[in-house]
Amino acid sequence: RGRHEPWGRRHHAGPHGHGALPPAPHYQASVAENRPAGTAVARLTAVDPDAGEAGRLHYAMAALFDSRSDALFTMDPVTGAVTTAAPLDRESKSTHVFRVTAVDHGVPRATATVRIVVEDDNDNAPQFSEKRYIAQVPEDVAPNSAVLRVTATDRDKGSNALVHYSIVSGNTRGHFYIDAQTGALDVVSPLDYEASKEYTLRIRAQDGGRPPLSNISGLVTVQVLDVNDNAPIFVSTPFQATVLENVPVGYSVIHVQAIDADSGDNARLVYTLLETGAGFPFAINNSTGWIVVASELDREAVDFYSFGVEAQDQGSPPMASSASVSVTILDVNDNSPEFTQREYGARLNEDAAVGTSVLTVSAVDRDVLPAASCPMQGGFGVPPPDLGTSWGPFV
Repeated sequence: RGRHEPWGRRHHAGPHGHGALPPAPHYQASVAENRPAGTAVARLTAVDPDAGEAGRLHYAMAALFDSRSDALFTMDPVTGAVTTAAPLDRESKSTHVFRVTAVDHGVPRATATVRIVVEDDNDNAPQFSEKRYIAQVPEDVAPNSAVLRVTATDRDKGSNALVHYSIVSGNTRGHFYIDAQTGALDVVSPLDYEASKEYTLRIRAQDGGRPPLSNISGLVTVQVLDVNDNAPIFVSTPFQATVLENVPVGYSVIHVQAIDADSGDNARLVYTLLETGAGFPFAINNSTGWIVVASELDREAVDFYSFGVEAQDQGSPPMASSASVSVTILDVNDNSPEFTQREYGARLNEDAAVGTSVLTVSAVDRDVLPAASCPMQGGFGVPPPDLGTSWGPFV
């Protein structure tokens, strides 16, 4: 940088009496990018053995291959010093090639080729290939399974472009690990959809420059997918209910309910009754869990029912739980008393005294107290003469 590059002796033909020029030499210089305008790059000089005005040289430089280089460098026409005309950007153009000409007042002129290499400065932070990375993993994924790979590139070169990755935030429970060299993100501990359905990780990409530059705009969203790992749980058990025997068919008796911590079909429940036979007087709504009367009840036939209910989810494979249900049938006064005999007969002496017991009748009622007094018994006796009838009261 800023080096003095002598060309060797210049030979002239013609009036000055010197021979032809040797082949044009080649030179190389380097300068760091981002240096201010006026930074010295190199100094090239030619030697002319002539004296006086004939030996005074004038230098000029013109870009080869890419005219954009002309705006970035200048050459002092008297001294041959090459300096920058503007800050350079290696990432835009890393090499500039010029043809340099030295001219005196004679003929011919001398030429040389100069190749200027722009050295890298760590002026670019790594850039992620995507604004947001999204991955979906089932909650039962095995530890050390790959999730995805993040990628960041750096426009610099060498160690300035070497990218290392790390997790900045979102990994408080330590479920994830990122390989610092490759950017591969792995699950390292079990996930639980019911505990957390989504994780948002912020990733840092840092280069190896001195000082390093980093980018923390990388976002990774890990969506945890539900698997059917939870069986339904009944809200309360056992379930108990009472119902009058004369309620109509379709009457809602009791609501059984179960919950499932999973989601979607894994949490959609279907209810069925267990331990029932033909003619069972209850049914259940498979979707809602309401148990209803399916046929007429008769407490006098059956006054208590005990059966099971099952809730099964629609996962694959499905999971199920069961609970017990008991229903007590309550009495209503739907039965008339019935005598134990269709006819009663007795013999009685005509001179029987008032109050004499003639016979005993009895009746039964299939209902329960206090709707009926069962059994009923009474005595039949001879009434006093003033009642005017031969039938007496129960006594």
